[in-house]
Amino acid sequence: MLKIKEEDLVFFEITNKNRLSPDGVMAFLVGVFVYASLPMFFIVLGFLQLGWEAYPKSFERIIVSVELALYILQILFLIIYSFPKLRFKLQKLQAVLIVFNSFQVATVGYAYVLIEAIFGYSCENLTVFYVGLLLLGAIITHIVITIHTFKKAKYGGYKLEGESVSFFTNTKLWMLIGMVIYIVVLLILIFASIRFALKPMVFYFLQTIILYVFAVASAEFVLLVYCRFKFPSFNITWEQHEKERQEFIANRKRIREKEKRKIKT
Repeated sequence: MLKIKEEDLVFFEITNKNRLSPDGVMAFLVGVFVYASLPMFFIVLGFLQLGWEAYPKSFERIIVSVELALYILQILFLIIYSFPKLRFKLQKLQAVLIVFNSFQVATVGYAYVLIEAIFGYSCENLTVFYVGLLLLGAIITHIVITIHTFKKAKYGGYKLEGESVSFFTNTKLWMLIGMVIYIVVLLILIFASIRFALKPMVFYFLQTIILYVFAVASAEFVLLVYCRFKFPSFNITWEQHEKERQEFIANRKRIREKEKRKIKT
């Protein structure tokens, strides 16, 4: 990981300046906040009405406590990063926040079916155990993909020119097949544990897809954290950003004026 060279990350640096820029990533942070706010509304409402009596089971109280703490932090950071200059001043912390938000969006949806007070879906300890195995599988998947992402960066997979490191080697293909089988088996076991109730199963299925999508996608977010702390070129000042923005606006204005002249002639 320490042998990654800055010159081998040109393509990822372009991504950092566009999709993952301090301004560009705000759409993701706001989207995660909106998504998390839906189940949190029901959780907070139940807590305000009945207190902890709304969540009699121990695992429900653990979920509520964790999600409330994460949600409060999410609100706090969203307020901080609503100020444009702070987005650039604290962009290293923002990279860590992206990873944090990925975890939030990947897990919060399970509250719909694990907490009975929300939609009235009953949940046995066996179901919670299966969900725990899904989470464990997602963590392992994330670790494996993150290691591969750093290897890809190390061996020039993010160069603009030259050969990139292929993800689909035979070993990784078998790992992917094994992961899919693992997920399908656990979803079938969950379906059986909730007595084949279709409505809650839809939530389990959709949230599991979200969980594993972010387990894979957030590997590049971890690489972003590393690059923001390691390489100065991955950080842009507010002044640089404003200068580039003004140049971009000026260039667009010149292009439009040229097009207008061509139309007139």
